[in-house]
Amino acid sequence: MAANSEAKPVRDWQEIFPWLILFRSVRVAIGFRLLLLAALGLVGMVAGWRLCWDFVAYAPDETGVQVLADPVLMQLGARHDGTVPPWPWELSYRSFGDQGVLASLSGLPYIGPIIGTAAVTVTELTLPFQMLFRQDLTYRGLAYALVCCAWALVIWGYFGAMITRIVAVKLTQDEMVSFKKAGRFARQRCCSYMSAPLIPLLGIFGLGVPIALLGLVSNFDFGVLIAGVLWPLVLCIGFVMAILLIGLIFGWPMMYSTISTEGTDAFDAISRSYAYVFQRPFHYLFYTILATIIGSIGWVMIHGIIDILVYSTHWSFDWGLSSERSIQLFYGDIQEGVAGWGCNLIRLWQGFLRTLTTAFAIGFLFSGMTAVYLLLRRQVDGVELDEVQLDEEAEHGLPVLSGADVQKTETEGQGEN
Repeated sequence: MAANSEAKPVRDWQEIFPWLILFRSVRVAIGFRLLLLAALGLVGMVAGWRLCWDFVAYAPDETGVQVLADPVLMQLGARHDGTVPPWPWELSYRSFGDQGVLASLSGLPYIGPIIGTAAVTVTELTLPFQMLFRQDLTYRGLAYALVCCAWALVIWGYFGAMITRIVAVKLTQDEMVSFKKAGRFARQRCCSYMSAPLIPLLGIFGLGVPIALLGLVSNFDFGVLIAGVLWPLVLCIGFVMAILLIGLIFGWPMMYSTISTEGTDAFDAISRSYAYVFQRPFHYLFYTILATIIGSIGWVMIHGIIDILVYSTHWSFDWGLSSERSIQLFYGDIQEGVAGWGCNLIRLWQGFLRTLTTAFAIGFLFSGMTAVYLLLRRQVDGVELDEVQLDEEAEHGLPVLSGADVQKTETEGQGEN
């Protein structure tokens, strides 16, 4: 054997296939830190929405009984058995409905439950934002939607910021950021995180004001004539509103990723997300579809592990129970006495496990879109995948010397010479 045999070159597969970073984003999303942050954000957001529902949705009737006083909220209440929205541990076990394309897909074998659960999760967690664009929305429903949207921006302006910061540093530097550092980073830029999705939304509503005034005038016959004359201008305004809305729908997760990666403000986040969506639409769709497929595999793995865990626990627990007692504990309605407390604790812990499946979906949304942002940044701006703004760089470098320290050092050096 020749002593000077040449070593085989090591291939960097991520350099050849950059989209492999999406697989790493799944591994990060499965981590306990992201699951915990996403679960806390979910529970906090839903708790705020349910509290707002209790204050806004109900009003006393003629007899003084609290009833749903808004037709839109009545529809939502009927769909959710009177309480909006369901807790995160209830999302994975709800049917998607009985009509529509997605409802039909949810009945397919193997992939049907995945599509149905994903559709339910997206629908429930974006419900207040959907309500803002309903044409039959009343003032009470608008108040509920505005308060819930504001609360969601606050919650994810902190928890989403921490998640994307942890993911950005992990994907670029392969380092794990602590809760303390991620929280400090999020608090320092909390206004940027909260206002980044809000600014385009305010722009959409601001452009809608003159159109609404034209609609108000159209209650009279001469107003309809004025609307007909100005309709080309109305369509132009509607085009701008559509651009803002499309960019917001597809780009808002990347706004958080931009701030967490670059350490910039809301305006840079809006500029980059809109630019990447509209300048590289096919790349964006390719990366997003691929991320969805990869994330679905991760969701199946998380969901399957939790289902097996719960089943094996019930299976072994039933060894010491009679069948009647088992049905009474797990499927009955024991609410009183010590047994009632025990059943509630069992439901609490199992609800926490079920929340992790929905938490993974939220965590991977931020994690996967951070990877998509890094890929699109590489395509548009030519920035490598391993570049990120690190606030801790000064901590690892040489200490900064003051003028007195420099003068003292020079004096000591001259004395030695």
